[in-house]
Amino acid sequence: MADVIVHIGRFQPPTLAHLEIIKKAQSLAKKVIVIVGSAKKARSVCNPWTSRERIEMLRSTKEIDHKRLIIAPIPDSNYDFSWWLAEVEKIVKQNTNSDDSISVIGYKKDDTSYYLDYFPKWEFVEMPKLYSGLSATQVRERLFENNYVSHVTDEIGKWLNNWIVNNNVIYSTLKEEYHYIKKYKDMWKSTPFTPVFVTTDAIVICKENILLIRRGNNPGKNLYAMPGGFLEQTEFITDCAIRKLRGKTGIDVDNNALKKSLSFVKVFDDPFRDQMRRNIAHVHLFNLELSKFPNVKLSDGASDVRWMSIKNLDELQDKFFGDHYQIIKNVLMF
Repeated sequence: MADVIVHIGRFQPPTLAHLEIIKKAQSLAKKVIVIVGSAKKARSVCNPWTSRERIEMLRSTKEIDHKRLIIAPIPDSNYDFSWWLAEVEKIVKQNTNSDDSISVIGYKKDDTSYYLDYFPKWEFVEMPKLYSGLSATQVRERLFENNYVSHVTDEIGKWLNNWIVNNNVIYSTLKEEYHYIKKYKDMWKSTPFTPVFVTTDAIVICKENILLIRRGNNPGKNLYAMPGGFLEQTEFITDCAIRKLRGKTGIDVDNNALKKSLSFVKVFDDPFRDQMRRNIAHVHLFNLELSKFPNVKLSDGASDVRWMSIKNLDELQDKFFGDHYQIIKNVLMF
């Protein structure tokens, strides 16, 4: 028997396949460490449950030995994979002895399982396809389509049904967002090629504060975001960034001053960064060296616009839309 086996996943929610992997790991090792990804993220159709809620679901099931199970959450890091790998290894180190043999267990279902190849010091225990390739995506789809809970343990099914009843506003909001995204995707089904969209976003810094909006519409309604939007056919990318910045925030700085304050542009192209479409973002950093904050005002689909201290962003990372927090952190390195 091995000393420790590590299982990494998002568990949105924990499915029968996830539980089979954990049970297999416990049959092979003295201790199993389950690392729950996508911690500290805002709720979305892709990530409906917090890490605390997913840990509760895992702990509710009677089919695993909880005395030999350690569960630890970890945030995503879309644009700093080295940091994420180091955090995984840190969690494992904190829960093992220096002479323990360590393995990692998983099923390589598609390109999203690439991380399993990045732990060369740990033996890889490969699992076969379970339940015809069951994924948590299928469970979420059934839940948002018709309130139907399937392919989970009885205990987790009960937990999910109770969660719907006790969090009906959250559930209804996510269900509305699910159907909005589905309808949007259906619009593009007849195109001969899957479209790729180009967007721009603006990080505007003034007096150690950042200018943020709160989204007024789905997806991500009321979540914090960088001001931005879609590139038009006849438009230069930086012109788009300034146009969308002014349109979203009404910032009282003329175009020439904004262009002079532009520090750099960086592309963010995680293929899965947008739930609705393939979206490549060109993020512009504007450093305004002004003695006071320029005026801003609500407009163009935002529910709020405000200057916020950069020092406070960590406390709000689960209130950001999509990968916007990760992008801001990558650009500003705070």
